[in-house]
Amino acid sequence: MAVCAALAALDLFGPLDGLVVPIPLILALVFARAAGTDDRRAYASRLAAAVVAAACLPAATFVWRLGISVGEMSPTLVVTALLALAGILTVLLVPAAAARFLRALGLDPASPVHRVVAVAFVLTVVDAVALFSELREAGPVEIPFYPADPLVSVTTDVALALAGIGFGLTRGFRESVARLGLRPITRRQIVLAIVVAALLQVGVGGLEYLESLLLPSVHALEDRFGYQFVGLPPWVGAVLTSVSAGVGEEVLFRGALQPRLGIVLTALLFGALHVQYQVPGMIVIVLIGIALGAVKERTSTTCVILVHVLYDAGAFLLPDF
Repeated sequence: MAVCAALAALDLFGPLDGLVVPIPLILALVFARAAGTDDRRAYASRLAAAVVAAACLPAATFVWRLGISVGEMSPTLVVTALLALAGILTVLLVPAAAARFLRALGLDPASPVHRVVAVAFVLTVVDAVALFSELREAGPVEIPFYPADPLVSVTTDVALALAGIGFGLTRGFRESVARLGLRPITRRQIVLAIVVAALLQVGVGGLEYLESLLLPSVHALEDRFGYQFVGLPPWVGAVLTSVSAGVGEEVLFRGALQPRLGIVLTALLFGALHVQYQVPGMIVIVLIGIALGAVKERTSTTCVILVHVLYDAGAFLLPDF
């Protein structure tokens, strides 16, 4: 609660826009963990889920008719999110269906926290598909990148990861660091990270070249969205973006989610968040996610953070070939 209040205050009254975005999910994770398996609290949470599911359909109708946007979400995305929320909540209210669905994701049907993770998983994937459809024919866009954006990105990702693993509730600092797989990196792992990042650069470069030959019209749309660094030299913005993405995304995906969802589902979720690419590009992102997941399983989240940072920095700074 204190973290959410701090994030909201920094967003509303400070220079860090975007910190309020993960607050609903953080609160849901915290309340789910606090509820535990107590029968009365479980009944109350199911009742609340039923009320929310029932309210989603009229809310979606209202949004669609009035064309209401929420933040950067178009009316279509808002309606999609509401319908997806109603659908997954309904599934989770049916014990047999909920158990099958949660086990398919590698989650525990008896865990309220895992139910929240399942809801977030479905909403992310469904809204990613809807957003991808909206952006499919979009023209080139330069996205402004401000000096505070890396801090917002890494803060929101890490806050979600910590809420998911129960930091401050069921795990202390040391237990949370261990759960996230954050261990001191060895010299051998540094060399491994450099080699893996270089191999990913070569592999992705080869796939992009192949795409340019076989699917030139699709390839032309892959780099529609670029960064316009505001108040920063391009190379500084590239390094900051790489570090924030590497730390935040790996702590959240490979550190918090992968031990529960597994390598493949985590990589699919990772790829679903990169809707700025076309289908071949998103498939490449999924393959990168699988590679990062495999490295994490054999080393640590710290090592895979370094791989991610080096790869992203190379993608920004090395010329295309």
